[in-house]
Amino acid sequence: MTTVETVFEILTKEGGYQPLGKPTKIGSQAFDFTHVLVAGEKANDLVIVIELTGATEEAQVTRSVLAFTRALDVLGSKRSVTAVLTAGQADNDLVNSISRVCRVLPVGSPTGPLAEEMVRDWLAVLLPLRSPPPVEHLADWKANLEKQLADDKPAVVRLLQLAEAGKEAVEEALALEISTLADKVLDGGAAQS
Repeated sequence: MTTVETVFEILTKEGGYQPLGKPTKIGSQAFDFTHVLVAGEKANDLVIVIELTGATEEAQVTRSVLAFTRALDVLGSKRSVTAVLTAGQADNDLVNSISRVCRVLPVGSPTGPLAEEMVRDWLAVLLPLRSPPPVEHLADWKANLEKQLADDKPAVVRLLQLAEAGKEAVEEALALEISTLADKVLDGGAAQS
């Protein structure tokens, strides 16, 4: 799957973005970006996905983005615009010029087994926050930990009990235990001299 397809899939499936038709018309002007996506009912974002290739002229990309945002301004749009630049390496001049009128996410073209996660990280600002697990799953942490350890060693049981009092109690107990063990070693070494 190409980076453009990955961006499209993540934004539509996880972010709830809807694609607009091609070419996208703003007023009487038509714009032909790789993809134009609009956020769902809870967000106000408009995302333009631009695939940079060797044949892409950066001046043309800059003019298109500036004209697009200007057309939105003329119509009184309140939508924030984000330009996602994929496939090629975005030139600093290009990023700087279009960042004056919209948010720019230069995703590039990550490869390897973590490529999709890297793209998702870049797009995180456009995606809804993931909810933490329900409290019920975290409520019985002690029983879950004891089951995983499956040892009735007195030190583990004692540390689990201390954990309920907070990290300071555990740290003090560990420091005392280390100190006691070190003293035994040092005393034994002094007795042998």
